[in-house]
Amino acid sequence: MILNPFSIVMLLVASISTILGLYGSILLLKVIIAGKRYPHTSEKHTGYETGTNRVISLAAIVLALRMFSYPLFYATLQSFVKDIEGAMCIYGVTQVLPRLCRFLEVIKPLIFFFIGQWLIFHFLTRQNKTAGSLTSRKLKLLLGVSIGIVAESMGELIFFLSLPAGSLIPVTCCTSKIDSPERISAILSGYLWGHQYEQPLLLFYCLSNLFLLGMVGYFLRKRRLAVRGAVRRRSVGLVFSMSLMNLFLTVLAVPEVIGPRLMNLPYHHCPYCLLQYVPDSSLMIGLFILGTYGIGWAFGLEMITRDKGTPKNLSVYLERLYRFSFFCLSLSLMMVSIHLLGGTL
Repeated sequence: MILNPFSIVMLLVASISTILGLYGSILLLKVIIAGKRYPHTSEKHTGYETGTNRVISLAAIVLALRMFSYPLFYATLQSFVKDIEGAMCIYGVTQVLPRLCRFLEVIKPLIFFFIGQWLIFHFLTRQNKTAGSLTSRKLKLLLGVSIGIVAESMGELIFFLSLPAGSLIPVTCCTSKIDSPERISAILSGYLWGHQYEQPLLLFYCLSNLFLLGMVGYFLRKRRLAVRGAVRRRSVGLVFSMSLMNLFLTVLAVPEVIGPRLMNLPYHHCPYCLLQYVPDSSLMIGLFILGTYGIGWAFGLEMITRDKGTPKNLSVYLERLYRFSFFCLSLSLMMVSIHLLGGTL
């Protein structure tokens, strides 16, 4: 086990999250069962509402801890680079326990997304006195998130407690694997745009982001989100589909074109090195993720409430999420453009 200020805080957050997550999951099950057992007219329903409020208060603490742990996880890995023989960046640290680390890197963005989805859904229903029919759905969503949080927190504990100190497990540099022609991003890019895919990929990345921003801006300007029913549902679904396409193109463009140009290393494609060599790249990527999540959260709200009676202020939340996404995505694209243009001057 490697101990430093980052890992101590990480272990503390993971321990608290595991304990509170397990307790909260058990409490949630009891509340959900009580809600089915006692009708709203029952005197015992008051106890159900009290239990619901207690669960939500506990959830707020756990969810805040887990959102904080996402950037802390990578900061902790970065602090371990000097302690792992052969590691030149975060990639080397991830190769000490590769399967467990890969699991954490996959589950963390998913948990972060569903935490945000639940929080927005909670604020939406709390401001609607007529949204009582959505309470059960909200608690079930929270139960799923809580189970995911427990799995993620336990994975963190196992990972950081099992990571050996010193140079017991030497690892190779990221160039031997990530810069290989067999990397997935290079194979997909070559399949779609041919051998000389760098310029077309960058062009499609820019056009995709601009088109997505145009769609969001158009729907905000025309107030398509204020229209209830199938029109709004199709609009939200269309923007969400475009955001997925944009996400796919960005995932290809960052390691294949944007990262090498920002690092001034044309043949190096490691995203971890990008975070290390270009300090504000974490902000660019973070803004893009939040902007994409905002569109996903809006789509999630529309789907969750579609057959349970639309809350009156749903359109307000959808517009706020779209404005948030527009700001984040446009700022991320602007930062990338400034870097790319600065490198060509």
